Amino acid sequence: MTANVVAEDAYGTPQSNTVTVLFDNCSVIFRPNFSDSTILDGAQNAALITVRGRTSTPIPSVKDEQLALSRALSARKYLIERGVSPLKIHVNYASGSDFIADNSTPEGKRQNQRVEIELVYVTPTSSYSSVPQL
Repeated sequence: MTANVVAEDAYGTPQSNTVTVLFDNCSVIFRPNFSDSTILDGAQNAALITVRGRTSTPIPSVKDEQLALSRALSARKYLIERGVSPLKIHVNYASGSDFIADNSTPEGKRQNQRVEIELVYVTPTSSYSSVPQL
């Protein structure tokens, strides 16, 4: 998990956490570990959620694009089943790119077979009530 804080504006301070869940080869079964599932249990409080499905294949193909999409949709389904509004969830997927580890090793390939879930929370500022309504 990684946490990022973005500059505060009149509406509040956005803060994001990213959870990475790994997949077995060719699998679309979403199995977060205990620590990640604990974080994801609070996802309904996020303002925005981005789910990114990835594969470890070196060259994009229709089959692997479908695998990346299916992984992302599996994570999306998990979140919706736990009370997250589908309107908050943005899905992105890609194969043959966006590697986070050396794809020439078995462990590196495993790390690249993943879904990243970015949870963005916004903490309102005290001046939030004075922001003009549109």
